[in-house]
Amino acid sequence: MSSWNNVVYSTTHATFKENWDEFELTYKGKGDAIEYIKDTWFSCKEKFVSAWTEKYLHFGNRASSRAEGAHAKLKLYLQACTGGFREVKQKISHAVEHEFKEIKVKLASERIQVPHDCNIPFFREVLSHVSKFALKEIYKQYEKVKEGTINPCTGHYTATMGLPCAHKIAQWEGMSLPLDLINSHWRIDTLSLNSEDVVDNDDANRFVTLVNELSSRYQGWPLYKQEYATLMITNLLNESEIFFEPVVQRPKGRPPKSKKKKGKTSTKRDPSRFEYVESSQAHNPSSSNCVSQRNNELMDESSYMHHENNLIDLNVYSDFTSEFMSLE
Repeated sequence: MSSWNNVVYSTTHATFKENWDEFELTYKGKGDAIEYIKDTWFSCKEKFVSAWTEKYLHFGNRASSRAEGAHAKLKLYLQACTGGFREVKQKISHAVEHEFKEIKVKLASERIQVPHDCNIPFFREVLSHVSKFALKEIYKQYEKVKEGTINPCTGHYTATMGLPCAHKIAQWEGMSLPLDLINSHWRIDTLSLNSEDVVDNDDANRFVTLVNELSSRYQGWPLYKQEYATLMITNLLNESEIFFEPVVQRPKGRPPKSKKKKGKTSTKRDPSRFEYVESSQAHNPSSSNCVSQRNNELMDESSYMHHENNLIDLNVYSDFTSEFMSLE
């Protein structure tokens, strides 16, 4: 498996070819598997081999775990899968508001706190301007320069993370790292989470444009089309803004008179027919006794018939009778 990982994480095209040749040599006895990989995966190697994928800006997000985590957090607020429209809307709003407050608190904290390792002159211009995560990533590259463990530059780190790699940091050794080398994605000094600062007038401008276009075209429409447009706009203006909960209809399944009711999150199935019969017998012992008595009678009759069928006719086996008498 390690040889296949070497193929997937090849940093250059030449390294990819070398690792693939080594993989073929290692598994030369698995011809069918090699042909399968060539026919199925080689056509889309640009989508999973590092030599091609590490050219795009993704800020270290190589999996869908962040989206799955956000989904799991939302499910904690929803709790049940049977909520109404208003209830679900309120819970989602609470989840978003709570997450928004957490981000604001964390952002304010990062603007004040400075990581101890980064409290050096080299990071003077980026402190309180860049997120703590970005500072830690830059410090890892800074340590490579100090330890002299720099590998040949492939340009992948800067292209994918938007941060200066060890080779660029080495060029600024003895000076302060300029803020321009860091992608705006990591900036916290220019990020504002106040709702009044985030005003987007695109929708309003688009609406005004549509109204003006409708007004200009209205004059050229025939009478029936003008009346229809007027009716639609009138209905839209007179439409109520109150949304009512839909009428909840009783689903099929458990009888309406049942004392035990299903919970909101219950996934218990409805009883089968034989379970209804057993339940009725449990509540009516006399009927079950009659049934058991009848079953016993049937068993006695069948055993008697079985015994009769196994009787030996001594007239047919006369030799056996004479031998038996002589023994006596």
